[in-house]
Amino acid sequence: MQSRAELTRKNSHTLLLAGEKDEGIIDLLYYTGWSKPCIHYRVLGTEVWTSLPGEVFKPNASGEGFSIRVVGKGIEFVCNDGVPSGWDKAPGDKNYFINNPGRYTLKNGKIEQQLSPPKPPTLVVASEVGSTTVALSWNPPEGMESSEISGYIVYRDGEKVHKGDGSLNWVDTNLKGTHEYAYEVSTVNVQGTESEKCLSTTVKTNPPGKPGPPAWLKVSATAPDFIELSWKAPIDHGGASVTAYNIWRRAPDSDPSKSECVGTVIGRDVNTGKDKDVLDWKDTEVTEGQTYLYQVSSVHLPDASMARTKSQSELVEELRKKASNSLLAVDEDVNEGPLCDDVSGKAVQQLKAPRLGDQEPHILLQAFDWESCHNKNGWYNVVKGAVPRMKEAGIDMAWLPPPSHCVDDRGYLPSEWYNLNSKYGSDAELRGLIKEFTSSGISPVADIVINHRCASKQDGNGKWTSFKNPDWEAWAICRNDPSGTGQGAESTGMNIEYAPDIDHTNKKVQEDSKAFIKWLMDDVGFRAIRLDFVLGYGAWFQEQYVRAVGNPYSVAEYWHGDVQVLKNYINATKGVTAVYDFPVYYTLKNAIHCNDFSGLNCGGKLPGVMGCDPIRSVTFVENHDTSHLAVVGGKFGDNNQVCRAYAFLLTHPGIPSIFWGDWSDRGPEVQKQLVALCQARKSVGVHCTSRCNIVASQGGLYAAYIDGKQGTIAFKMGSNDWGPGGDGWTKKAAGHEYCVWTKGGQ
Repeated sequence: MQSRAELTRKNSHTLLLAGEKDEGIIDLLYYTGWSKPCIHYRVLGTEVWTSLPGEVFKPNASGEGFSIRVVGKGIEFVCNDGVPSGWDKAPGDKNYFINNPGRYTLKNGKIEQQLSPPKPPTLVVASEVGSTTVALSWNPPEGMESSEISGYIVYRDGEKVHKGDGSLNWVDTNLKGTHEYAYEVSTVNVQGTESEKCLSTTVKTNPPGKPGPPAWLKVSATAPDFIELSWKAPIDHGGASVTAYNIWRRAPDSDPSKSECVGTVIGRDVNTGKDKDVLDWKDTEVTEGQTYLYQVSSVHLPDASMARTKSQSELVEELRKKASNSLLAVDEDVNEGPLCDDVSGKAVQQLKAPRLGDQEPHILLQAFDWESCHNKNGWYNVVKGAVPRMKEAGIDMAWLPPPSHCVDDRGYLPSEWYNLNSKYGSDAELRGLIKEFTSSGISPVADIVINHRCASKQDGNGKWTSFKNPDWEAWAICRNDPSGTGQGAESTGMNIEYAPDIDHTNKKVQEDSKAFIKWLMDDVGFRAIRLDFVLGYGAWFQEQYVRAVGNPYSVAEYWHGDVQVLKNYINATKGVTAVYDFPVYYTLKNAIHCNDFSGLNCGGKLPGVMGCDPIRSVTFVENHDTSHLAVVGGKFGDNNQVCRAYAFLLTHPGIPSIFWGDWSDRGPEVQKQLVALCQARKSVGVHCTSRCNIVASQGGLYAAYIDGKQGTIAFKMGSNDWGPGGDGWTKKAAGHEYCVWTKGGQ
């Protein structure tokens, strides 16, 4: 037998063995797709080759691969399919060599020596024992070098609980107090072979202590007559089960010592004995509009005094009857753990945040234009004054300008991410606007500009590479940035000239980007996001960032008129984000200007992303870029043309976006028509995937029926006449060369 075989690679196909030699026997296990492979070889030291095709491999007893035994201290060989018409040679079209006796495998052009089975580790001991933890350590197997060992496997009471690297210690956690556990450890060699388990070591944990605070307490729902909480079991249960939780409540700004226990939740199924991982509780003793602070504590075993109802008293009694030894061993002074961090809940109707594909009749308003930053009254204040009219129309999403402090006036050259004082208003004004949106049922959408960023000051060499809030240096700038100041990796997207391109391959940049977006959502109050200039950095980072903050509704600015290009981008993000539907924008603009609507019917489907993936289509007539850039031929059109376009979008699938300049600056008649169109969409419940039946799409006329959740819309536009068939239709909105009828609805 070989001991501590040392394998040395020679070129790419020869193995040498140092150490003890077998008695001139070579066993070869060959993995191939051929059904009857052969080996054509010569024994080293001779010049005689086997006759073609060679000796036939035998199927391996395990059912995987083929095996053969050759007498000799080394061989030169090639394998073939047995005809022979197909040959398996070493890399570089060379012959294979095995220079020493032993057991080998040949797979995918690579020969590997099969090591002797590993031995188990020795002297496994518990180096430290707590009420919830056991620290194990052990010695390596006798007669094995560390280079031969890939890791160790730990078993607790016969169940595999840990597979690690070559470390000789491990800490087992979340154990029960006053409980005996049996541990065994095995060795795994570099070829993946596991040894037998070592002798079992029995360890008894210490008596239980206090449980830790519950995790992830949050307000999960609110209404005028209740506040609902949810949380998870504590990470550290203190050595015994947590079978109950106490809920504590106090008024804002009050002394924490004045908290009152207002509820108890049983955290164990008394029938199965299983502890719950996620808990919830509803506070119905609230006053509408009032804010409350909540905390929760973990309890090992509740007593009768904690029960709030007769049924809860029965549960507590049953729990105590079935309590385990570890629970019964809990001292009274460690039965209840500390309070978790508090959360705030207000007894008001909760804002339901939009989700991709949620089939709600969403309407998005872009709540700014290119010149909004120069409004002398403060833009956030202007928008706040318009919220009642937006709510009346049924608008439920509002896209706000980039919120951070920036080098330019408009916010698209951000510098200090966490500084929310900008040309649009102050931090307090932004938060006040978001609060107004939230109480009005409107989800604020954050404009996320993280492709590029401007430094706050110059470095010691006079270059603008010192960033503040969060703090970065030149390592955060792509090395191929046009400024020539970057020290990071190559850009993963398109470079821009007007600000440093940020290196999103950098882990620190990734962590800071996720933290910033999460802060905007959790602390500032945004409920959805818009990703600016996604051409500038890899789509896989955008997917990562959206997922990291809980997959809020997300729409990306990918300016391209080819629907296939947009589909490719959506696929690259694995579908986590919608896109602005530029193909529909171009097609609709041309159709309305030419009074020819044939381009709106693509083989029975609508154009653009709206027609192939409406869940991820955000349609629009204008935005802050198209409204002033000559590259698109100027503004969409006159008042009549704009209203006709919105009539189409607001009655069709996808999520329609209304531009502030069209909503506010085209006069009361246009806004009146937009409100009527929004209300028609809401009343019938037309949503992103509503079915659309196009009945006419030609010169002078487009007509279609669109099904909502509560009814149907009939829509026509163009210079020719048309009306829906059948009875029961009500005209809901009309303007120059368009009309909307509804049947059903609210």
